[in-house]
Amino acid sequence: MKQECRKVFESVDVIVTPTAPIPAPRIDDLHKPWDGGTETAAASLARFTRYFNVVGLPAISIPCGFTASGLPIGLQIAGKAFDESTVLRVAHAYEQDAKWFEHAPAM
Repeated sequence: MKQECRKVFESVDVIVTPTAPIPAPRIDDLHKPWDGGTETAAASLARFTRYFNVVGLPAISIPCGFTASGLPIGLQIAGKAFDESTVLRVAHAYEQDAKWFEHAPAM
């Protein structure tokens, strides 16, 4: 897996993904299957972050919007090994441009 990552990062600086495939579930729904599947909500929450944790690559999750019901949505930015500075620079640039930190969901 690490070898595959090294190969990918020969041609890209960062990989950008959603942080999670689903919006934040209610606590009492964490161990129930979501969306008619067999995977629990708790298991699905780490689906996109797990890979970078396993191979030890730097990654950050930052806000990138809200669902229609007002739940936060995260954007994950991952970089090559020992290149935390690029990950942080990309995250900062996105945050300064998108300004999601200035928004709050409707209550």
